[in-house]
Amino acid sequence: MVNNYKLDVEDEEILKELDDLCGVVQNKDVLRDIILYIKLKQNNELDFGNYNIIVRNNSSYNLLNDLLKVCAKIFMKYNIIQNDNICFLDKVINSRRNCPFDKISGIDEAIIVINEKKLRINYEDELDDLKRTMKQFRNKIFIFEDTNYCEGETDGELGELASFRMTIDKISLEDKMMYCKNKFDEYHLKYKKQDLKEYADVPFWTLKNMLIKIIIECKSKNLDFVDKQMLKKNKEYFLKSKSKRNRGRRNITPKKVAKDELNELIGLEEIKKQINKILNYIKLNKERGEIPSLHMCFTGNPGTGKTSIARVIGKIFEQENILSGSGDFVEIHGRDLVDKYVGWTAQKVHDTVEQAIGGVLFIDEAYSLVADRRGSFEDEAIATLIKEMEDHRNEVCIILAGYTDEMNNLIRLNPGFESRIQFTINFPDYNENELLEIFEGLCKKEKYKISDTCREILFDNFKIAKNEINFGNGRYVRNLFEKVKFEQADRIVQTSSKSINSIKKTDIENAIKSITLKEREVRKIGFEC
Repeated sequence: MVNNYKLDVEDEEILKELDDLCGVVQNKDVLRDIILYIKLKQNNELDFGNYNIIVRNNSSYNLLNDLLKVCAKIFMKYNIIQNDNICFLDKVINSRRNCPFDKISGIDEAIIVINEKKLRINYEDELDDLKRTMKQFRNKIFIFEDTNYCEGETDGELGELASFRMTIDKISLEDKMMYCKNKFDEYHLKYKKQDLKEYADVPFWTLKNMLIKIIIECKSKNLDFVDKQMLKKNKEYFLKSKSKRNRGRRNITPKKVAKDELNELIGLEEIKKQINKILNYIKLNKERGEIPSLHMCFTGNPGTGKTSIARVIGKIFEQENILSGSGDFVEIHGRDLVDKYVGWTAQKVHDTVEQAIGGVLFIDEAYSLVADRRGSFEDEAIATLIKEMEDHRNEVCIILAGYTDEMNNLIRLNPGFESRIQFTINFPDYNENELLEIFEGLCKKEKYKISDTCREILFDNFKIAKNEINFGNGRYVRNLFEKVKFEQADRIVQTSSKSINSIKKTDIENAIKSITLKEREVRKIGFEC
């Protein structure tokens, strides 16, 4: 009878270790079932199944090893394995196809961990090899780590090879608050629950270091109460240390206030208003303890300021502690997410998002992920990206950007984006006054001087150019500015002029003429082809 089988005190002590492991504590019931399964099987009351486990890993933290150590204690207690060593097989089998499995370094360990995605075991021949290997090494526990972007696919392929399922969840703010509570209770330290919310709102591994320091401080000073001021001071110490490390690594000067930088951008008045409203909405919800999804979509013609606004948002998020992270701004092209081999694209997308956790991931020309056929690497990139946007909705701001029509097509073909993108902002073209202001800003930055006559020529040119198809807005201005500098330098050297910072009417006219001639040449070649 199953009722005759109960967990003993040692079993319960082992399971209790999960209480301190955020993201894995929910697997207690599975481990209870495994213990009962072991007892029934060893008493010859069961003759099916195995001890292998599929672990669905949804966390960006390395929690798998902690979970497996607890599992190993159970298996060792009941003599299923002889040691608690763990061998993590990555791409070993694929890269050493001709090497016998029993010759692979680490195979002597009792627990073998296989990341199913990296090994690409969805191919029938590799699955057959794996089955033969598992039959050969019956005295080992095989753990299949499932990080596949398509949840459930691993179960379908490996269901017969593993009898148990576990999950590793993302660590939420509530998990981190509970972790603090458990630690303070363990060391008999009193505290106020309402103080833990703000204190715990940091990356989990930072929180662990913070707790070690504050517990040492309390015990060394014979304190039995942790007040709000102590928590604040402790947190500021670690965030300040991290900030110093980041500054040293990036070699950056003291930062300008990001909101001032936003307001100083030329034009984009409506965009600035929208960004400020979004920031107010996010901050208010954070105070309520519920950070909304931060993902955005920027649409508009080239050179309309999408990248500039995204960079400023990244700085604001960092300076105002919107996200619990370093505030890293990761900027890529849509095509950068696509890799060249089967199974590699999903991992590349995952790694890219991981790099941006705590900051902003800006994906320019995201519409380049639209493929001509189904089942392509681009489809894999989109499916993985949509999943990552959901998994890390409160940990990273992902901004998709590109031309309006192309981006609308991307969203239309992939409805998963629409439900995960919280804010969509359309960037209008600059008018001629704003384009002139951009040009003057470039001149000021590089200490060039222009006359009113130059301004009139530029204004008239911008008024005409902005009506052309595929007009580049700010890019056009920057390109023209470089051409003007080129013409100005040529004139200065030929005339031996000492006014090396002055831009003349002829410099601008020649620069405009060179751009116009180049465009005509391109159109002519295109027509003749």
